[in-house]
Amino acid sequence: MGRIINYKKTELYDTLVDEYEVFENYYDLLIFLAVIGYKEDNPVREGYRGSSSEGTAGESGLHNVYSQDLYRTIMASLAFQDTGDPEALVDEQTHMKVLAQYAAGGLEIAEDEFGDIAGDPTDAVINYIKMSQSEDTGTEGELAKIVQSFDDEMMNIEGE
Repeated sequence: MGRIINYKKTELYDTLVDEYEVFENYYDLLIFLAVIGYKEDNPVREGYRGSSSEGTAGESGLHNVYSQDLYRTIMASLAFQDTGDPEALVDEQTHMKVLAQYAAGGLEIAEDEFGDIAGDPTDAVINYIKMSQSEDTGTEGELAKIVQSFDDEMMNIEGE
């Protein structure tokens, strides 16, 4: 396919995916961060692709993200909400750009919320999600839908 999402990547990706396996793949975390960026109304319009010289340039194949219907829906929804253009619902270039912008904004928030945790950050991520859920009064929030799509065992949640 050859379509690549270029996004800003910091050590937090390595910590949450490789070191502690809070997320299975980088693209899972990319979507999660984009939802945080959207929820907190924090898109980054400049520098959202990272920098090769600074070691913050990340890449993910669009086919990986599109392989999950929920992720494709999130990307289309973000693109439409950001642009207000119905064409954005089906425009892959807009999907990739808007996803990277909101993920960069979500990354800023995630770095503040659980980037400096000594040891396993899983509980800090879960606490952030629970806090966000309680703010979504009466309706199930975006973060909750993503969490439900993950395997509870991966998130270290014992049967609730």
